Amino acid sequence: MTTFRCNLRKANGLFALAVCALGAPAVLAAEGIVVPSGQPVSFIEFISEEATNTVRFRFLTPEIGKSFQYTDVADDFQVVCDELVMPALVDASIEPAQIVLSMSAVNIPFGEDNPDVLQFFEIFRPENGTCIWEEF
Repeated sequence: MTTFRCNLRKANGLFALAVCALGAPAVLAAEGIVVPSGQPVSFIEFISEEATNTVRFRFLTPEIGKSFQYTDVADDFQVVCDELVMPALVDASIEPAQIVLSMSAVNIPFGEDNPDVLQFFEIFRPENGTCIWEEF
């Protein structure tokens, strides 16, 4: 399985879609993105999983579990997907079958299980330039 990762968290607060390796980065400002809950959201990492045609976007949301529970942030996923992720995918000509978004209270390495860190996940499928929520 070919997996591509791009973590540009330290690149001046910029969110860059990980086609950076292809030489055609789509750069968006993720710091300060306005979501319905009002929680702070910042980009951690983009992961492309070629074998499953899945892309993952990981975000740091340090207030979940403190000031915000899942019901408070559920609508944030749709906004992040429609307003940040989809335009970046379109600009980069990436057409995944599935988009997985995660919000984590702490930036832990991808795939690492830490029962002390709250994480929320949602799955979408891209359709006509928008994100369609996939109940799992």
